[in-house]
Amino acid sequence: MGQTESFIDRAHSAPLVYYIDESGNTGDLTKAGGETYGFEQRMFTLAAVGCDLDDAFMERFNVLRTAHRIQSPEVKSRQAYERPQFVSDLLDLLEERGCPIFIEAVDKHYFVIANIIDRIVVPYLGACDVQPRSLWIKGVMADHMAIYGPPELAQAFVACCQSRDYAEVRDFYKQIIRWAQTSQLPTEGVADAFVRFTRDSLKDFRKLPKAKAVENALPIPDTSPKGKLLWVLPNLTSFTHVYARINRFLEKQVSGVTLFHDEQLQFGDVLRQNKGVMESFNALNIQLPLKTADFEFSASAELEFVCSHDSIGIQIADVLAGFVSRYIQQAVWGGIAMDANRMAIFNRIVDTGERERGTGMNIVAPESLLRFLGIAPRANYI
Repeated sequence: MGQTESFIDRAHSAPLVYYIDESGNTGDLTKAGGETYGFEQRMFTLAAVGCDLDDAFMERFNVLRTAHRIQSPEVKSRQAYERPQFVSDLLDLLEERGCPIFIEAVDKHYFVIANIIDRIVVPYLGACDVQPRSLWIKGVMADHMAIYGPPELAQAFVACCQSRDYAEVRDFYKQIIRWAQTSQLPTEGVADAFVRFTRDSLKDFRKLPKAKAVENALPIPDTSPKGKLLWVLPNLTSFTHVYARINRFLEKQVSGVTLFHDEQLQFGDVLRQNKGVMESFNALNIQLPLKTADFEFSASAELEFVCSHDSIGIQIADVLAGFVSRYIQQAVWGGIAMDANRMAIFNRIVDTGERERGTGMNIVAPESLLRFLGIAPRANYI
């Protein structure tokens, strides 16, 4: 089969409907507080499932519900997690029907640290900052700050977002430099890199008018329906990344595709706005060279919000998002030995993804966390 014929075959066989739901959303991390995402709800997950819910699928799904004694009108992720065989059987059904799965799992503390690296330590200046070497350097620095940095660094960054005070932001640069100078990081050269990059960024910060300097140093805010600024939203980043992964999977052919997201009273408008921003990247000549995602859109998918109790597809996405979130939370921070059944399900989700097509699971976390989970870290940049 030629390349064109292969593309046509895959485009016609791929689902046109994708259901999206999340688990562990505590909103803007600058307002959630470290006590919220530090231990009890450390992970955020978002899952998307491409599936045509025809009569045959619904019949099989209802058989699973009956077999596993799920009697509630809506299948919830918490009850599904207590029935690992149900989750395993559900994965069988999705695999048999050729339903692609896309999961983003985000360590919230690491996500805050990544924002510090991207805005304060090594801010974006141009195309050179998304080249493989630059992305690798940022990843190494984020890992070291997340693992070896004191909690006060993340707390100080959160305070800067809340106050937007020039002197407080300026002093935060100095705080990072002092930490790097006095820390004993295990990898040679990393502490020096923190000092050098942050000093250079501080020089640029001081050259700008105060309001512009603060604006450049902090994450780009979104605005809630009530007019409040939202600074660090893992659900927003995860959604845009999943959308780009679906774009990769469909080889840019997202016209006629519908994304059904669980109802978002607080963040729906923000997700819509940022979806539009992503779709304009191509016109702005902005390129993000990732292996698993394609941010170059030649078409636009529809985005609709529906209540979970009205959609089996949303409930399936909720089951997968909730399973991954609870598994990682308990395995890494809960001190709970994972049973063989749940471990097999988690490993199956990890192993069945095709990175080159965008499917499977992407974990935004330090490499040490991935290794703890039995996952070999792999660079995502081209």
